[in-house]
Amino acid sequence: MATIVKIRHADECITVEFDGGEIMKIPYGAAGPYRLEAGRSVDAEEYAQLKTESQRHRSKKMALDYLAICPRSAMEMERYLARKGFDHELVREILEGLVNAGYIDDADYAARYISNRCGKKVIGKNLLMNELLTKGISRNIARDALKEAAPRLSSFEDVLTLAERKYAGMKDRKKGLSKLAYFLRGRGFDHDTVSRVIDRLRRGEEE
Repeated sequence: MATIVKIRHADECITVEFDGGEIMKIPYGAAGPYRLEAGRSVDAEEYAQLKTESQRHRSKKMALDYLAICPRSAMEMERYLARKGFDHELVREILEGLVNAGYIDDADYAARYISNRCGKKVIGKNLLMNELLTKGISRNIARDALKEAAPRLSSFEDVLTLAERKYAGMKDRKKGLSKLAYFLRGRGFDHDTVSRVIDRLRRGEEE
């Protein structure tokens, strides 16, 4: 048995302190079935139920605070809550609720991510795809997002301008064009684009 020694009411929840020192926060919406008052003892079953409600409230609050910083993918949220020590079943429950409520939307996340990355630097589809997969976005969703964003992705002229600027600092080095090709592939540009850019620069040197 555990005995409630103190009750405090706040805007969103009731804080319950037990004689063993544990403090639980129970949202008002979940507190109805329980008679929460100082001096009352609860059995092991009710104690476990209250603890589950407290964990549910805490995990949801932490999830919403995490989302307030910036959008998250479903996998990012799942990993975050797991790192905080919440059990798998509760994490899946909270995640499902956030998805159903529209707080987490991997398709929207992918579109925003691509727009943000492309607005900062010249970057290729291959790197964007790899980054989205690392974020936990499915390959199909990532592929659709990249297809939708195609008009806004870096053009050949963008890549050429980037390559010319980069090559200006390495053209006197040994195998400068090979190193440039390696750099462009690292930026996520496909083989055809890289080959065309290198060919253009090579022909420019020969003229």
